[in-house]
Amino acid sequence: MFRKVTGSLAVLVCIVAAAQAQDQNKPTPPPKVTTPDITIPTPLKLAEPSAPEIGAQPLTPEEAVAIALRKQPTIGIAMASVTSAQGRTQQATSVLNPQIIGAAGFNDSRSLLDGGEQVGDRFSASVGLQQLVYDFGHTRAQVRQQEALERSLRHTLTRTQQSIAMQVRLAFYDLVQSREDVTTSEANVTNRQRELDQANARMNSGLGPPVDVVQAKTNLAAAVISLVSAQENALGSQVSLAQLLGIDSRTPINLAAGGEKVLDAEADLSKLVLQALSTRPDIKAAREQVTAAHFAISAAKTENLPNVSASAGISGAGPNDPFSSRSGAFGVNVTVTFGDGGFTAGRVKEAQGNEEAARQSLIDTTNQAVTDVSQAYVQLQSALKRVTVAQDAVVNAQELVRISEGRYTGGLGQFLD
Repeated sequence: MFRKVTGSLAVLVCIVAAAQAQDQNKPTPPPKVTTPDITIPTPLKLAEPSAPEIGAQPLTPEEAVAIALRKQPTIGIAMASVTSAQGRTQQATSVLNPQIIGAAGFNDSRSLLDGGEQVGDRFSASVGLQQLVYDFGHTRAQVRQQEALERSLRHTLTRTQQSIAMQVRLAFYDLVQSREDVTTSEANVTNRQRELDQANARMNSGLGPPVDVVQAKTNLAAAVISLVSAQENALGSQVSLAQLLGIDSRTPINLAAGGEKVLDAEADLSKLVLQALSTRPDIKAAREQVTAAHFAISAAKTENLPNVSASAGISGAGPNDPFSSRSGAFGVNVTVTFGDGGFTAGRVKEAQGNEEAARQSLIDTTNQAVTDVSQAYVQLQSALKRVTVAQDAVVNAQELVRISEGRYTGGLGQFLD
């Protein structure tokens, strides 16, 4: 009986051992990763206006500047300021021209004692001419002051146009760069998706750990977030460019490559500064402000000097015909202000202060021009050097990606590489 039990146990042990051996020979099923999959959202788009103000053809930087010069409200405001200055100059000049004055009237006279009976009707008319003869240059100084201010505003208009043109070009290339960033982000998403596919393939074949798949999904999610941010920046750059162009901000804009003239890398900074000092409209406008302030002082100093004018005219009156009786007159008028309580002295002091402020503003504008040219020169030289280094860095990065992907696919490298 004992031998039978012992034999049965031996058989059972053999069966269990055989089952365990059979289980060990079966392939281990690949582990599962339960983290969510990454989806790429559709890009955000603005509703286009019903009547776009520019066509669908590609837009060059020069065409963008031309549109802004026509439609930008800031330029329209500067033009309106020039028109206003022309009006002020015309007003100041009109004092030097003859002044013609005409008048006509009708008088109905009635008696207050005889029941309001009519006493008589009387028509009258007159025409007069008045001309400024001499005022010690007071009016001419005012005219020259307004002419200088008008020239200053014309230079300001030119400066505004140049500023808008520069802003449009910067916004144009900012949009170009933003869209290139979108392209780069899309390529990065594609690359991260390929890495996820490689990690899944190695895990499913039992050669790669699940952590590689999780890391690949994390990298893909980060790439998608960067893509969304790049798309947002590109859309914002498009809106900013449209605003500078003076068109509806929702207008879609297609860009064309522009052949910008690049400044010679060996350009002489001193010559560039001298060119800016002689051609920049903001410096010219500041100089005209100094000139206007100088003439304002001259006008203030002659405020209370004698004023000589001549006048001539004819007048007539009659019961039915205003010219039934006519008369003529000619006169020379001299106006002298003997005391103004210090008003003229105050005007002179104010004008002198304005002239000094204008001179200091000219100095500040000149210094700013030198600073602008110097900074732009340094930025250009630095950018040219960065381009050369960046081109070499791109080649090295592409080769590093190729080697790393090959090593990971062949099982020689880690996923983090």
